[in-house]
Amino acid sequence: MKVEVEMREGKRELEMPEGFTGEDLLKKLGLAPDSVLIIVNGEPVPYKEKINGNKIRIIRVVSGG
Repeated sequence: MKVEVEMREGKRELEMPEGFTGEDLLKKLGLAPDSVLIIVNGEPVPYKEKINGNKIRIIRVVSGG
C-alpha cells in the first residue's frame, strides 16, 4: 500500500505492507518513536497501533529546559 508521509523536510511516498504500525513506519524512516508524533486524519496515533490511512504527518518533538 502506498502512503504519503509529510515531514518538515517535505513529502515522501513509501510502500508499506497492509496492517503496518506506526513503529513499522518509523523504522523505515529511521526515526525514534520518542522523538516524533504520528498524525493520521488530524489525530495523533500511538506508534504501536495500526495505521488506518494513507496520508500521514510526522511531527518532530523537541524538549529541554
